Amino acid sequence: MEERTEEGRPGHGGDGEAFRGVGRGRLKIYLGWAPGIGKTRRALLDARAMAVQGVDIVLGWLEEKGRPDLSELARGLERIPPKTLMRSGVAVSDLDVEAVLRRRPATLLVDELARTGGLPGMGPRWQTIEGLLEQGISVVTTLNALHISELAGPSSQILGHPVREIVPVDFVRRADELVLVDLPPSELVARIRSGGVFGAGPDPSVRSPLFSESTLNRLRDMTLQFATKVLDARLTRAGGEKGIFERVTVLVSDHPEAFRTLLEYGGTLARRLGGELLVLHLEKVPLWGRWFVPERPFPDAFRRMVREAGGKLSVLRTRQVAWTLWRFIERTRTTRVVLGHAGTLHPWRKSLVRSVLRHFPRIDVEVSLVPTLHPVFPDLGGSPAGPSQATERAVPAPAPGRGRFTLFLGAAAGIGKTYRMLQVARERQAAGIRVVVGFLETHGRRETEEMARGLPSLPRKRVPYRGLLLEEMDLEGLLSVRPELVLVDELAHTNPPGFPSKKRYEDVLRLLEAGIDVFSTLNVQHVESLNDLVELQTGIRVRETVPDTMVAGADDLVLVDLTPEELQTRLLEGKVYPPEKVESSLANFFTTKNLTALREFALTSALRSGGYPGRIAPRGGTLLVGVSARAEDQALVRRGARIAERLGLRLLVLFVRTEGADGEEETGALGRLVSSLGGEFRVESRPSWEGPFVERCQEIRPALVLLGQSAWRPGNESTAEKIARKLTSFPLLIVPVDIRKHRTG
Repeated sequence: MEERTEEGRPGHGGDGEAFRGVGRGRLKIYLGWAPGIGKTRRALLDARAMAVQGVDIVLGWLEEKGRPDLSELARGLERIPPKTLMRSGVAVSDLDVEAVLRRRPATLLVDELARTGGLPGMGPRWQTIEGLLEQGISVVTTLNALHISELAGPSSQILGHPVREIVPVDFVRRADELVLVDLPPSELVARIRSGGVFGAGPDPSVRSPLFSESTLNRLRDMTLQFATKVLDARLTRAGGEKGIFERVTVLVSDHPEAFRTLLEYGGTLARRLGGELLVLHLEKVPLWGRWFVPERPFPDAFRRMVREAGGKLSVLRTRQVAWTLWRFIERTRTTRVVLGHAGTLHPWRKSLVRSVLRHFPRIDVEVSLVPTLHPVFPDLGGSPAGPSQATERAVPAPAPGRGRFTLFLGAAAGIGKTYRMLQVARERQAAGIRVVVGFLETHGRRETEEMARGLPSLPRKRVPYRGLLLEEMDLEGLLSVRPELVLVDELAHTNPPGFPSKKRYEDVLRLLEAGIDVFSTLNVQHVESLNDLVELQTGIRVRETVPDTMVAGADDLVLVDLTPEELQTRLLEGKVYPPEKVESSLANFFTTKNLTALREFALTSALRSGGYPGRIAPRGGTLLVGVSARAEDQALVRRGARIAERLGLRLLVLFVRTEGADGEEETGALGRLVSSLGGEFRVESRPSWEGPFVERCQEIRPALVLLGQSAWRPGNESTAEKIARKLTSFPLLIVPVDIRKHRTG
């Protein structure tokens, strides 16, 4: 996550000596969510790479934790010995700041950013590092997210004891680079039990609540959420479109029942979407001014309810409610606004809901209309309590005899997915698992080829295609050999015409059904439901896609993270594409804005994905999407599929074809898309659209209704307005379907 670009920065090679002491140093943080997931290892690998590139890097503090692999990685790197003093007969050591300032390296590696209680007179380590940065020394460090001030409170509730070593959130947000280090919680528990993290000992769950898999899942989700918020802010500053981190603004009144209804809905919605809850109360004042009307205090009971829901309350006085609402939405980068909705009970032409529906397509925000009279709510899970009190239902265990699927997800090509997959596969091989490489694409990268050495592979199947011989994965050969674990690179690959399976992910499903475990890799832009969002952020349409069910159904999902700066460096070094493609790639797809957006997509996709116990399970409710023959409706269906997956609802798409309307081709395309997203598709032919759709809603009784709305045209009432007037018993989510036109028009 970068905001500044300078010469001689960590990871970029060049002569570090030439830039020592010039301006403020750069800060790079490897962020994890628990001990033992590999933060220090990643930092040491980074340090070794910088040393090879000629950067003057020194180890200032390293917690080896008795692990031989860390000692081996640190071998050959220059060290500044720690400063040691005797205190009460006990030797106490810490970073030797004086020695560091005398040596003045270009870059210093300092493990354990949250460490406190070292030598007498020394403050928290983050303050020491701040001083080194001011001296022009760049720092690479590691941190567990539970020590960040914003997360320490929720972490303490999860762990059952206070987190005492704290790093201010602003210090972390100011880092020039923030790299998330991820590992499946089940894998970490296995490492701990084998003694690979803290050495041999009793069962981890007995030693500390931190080591239970359910606790690790919650810490992981919290860390991914935090990192997504940081990326979202940087994406906006980098000139990107609004990110996909959810900020739910609930507009409330001071009516007790309506307030409670809207807060409960908005709170559970924000929690299930993994987003932030903002609560807004607008007090309207007369035209003659706020000075002549005393301000009414907002009830303390309502403030307390907002705090308990984990929200942030804003109370504003205004003459123009709609205008103030829009300003608030733009200032807070709200993605979804929740409004109370009483239909035609109040004068429709003067209602705020009507005003919102007429103007909201001009900005990129979704509108949720929540019935405040006789509402029928979806079971979104729990009361509006804070995240630590939310209850989730576990996903059912995989079918007996089915293989386990592990997906390595990254933001873009060259980020290290295949390398990480091979690294974990070698660990499994060392543990006695029979591993076979089914298909591997090294792209000529030396490090990847080295990591693959020693792993047995099955010869590829040669397939004739237009005078060429293409090499593809031999599925039948793998099924006959039946290894315990198969590595299948590039999940989104399309097989040649005439192949038994059209897509490689279908081959992976065959292997899993045969009881064979599979490791695979995927770039996030290939996820089907993200297709339109990726195009909106990057301007590039991705043709090869993978159904969301492959990502959501992964038993383990490993996020492989790399900063845009590091990836651009790898590109310049020829480690991603051939030299002739580098310049065009940097100018088009591999821009900092695009890579930041893709990282945010990857983080959000990893949040609550896979078969972790905390994953949201379907609760039997239905998300109903209303479509017609508009070209934009495919994007609406993708949006609906993503919302349904995140809310744990069943996807149902209803296509109402009006008399005389053509749409056979659109119907077929929509049906295929819905099927690939795991939803149900229904088609009805009726004289009009609105009436039959409302009738079906009354019969289906959906948990949520999703509609798309185009820009308002003077003198015309949109379909969304007509439905909103008539359908007042079910929550409606209305999204702009052609926002790009308004941004460019």
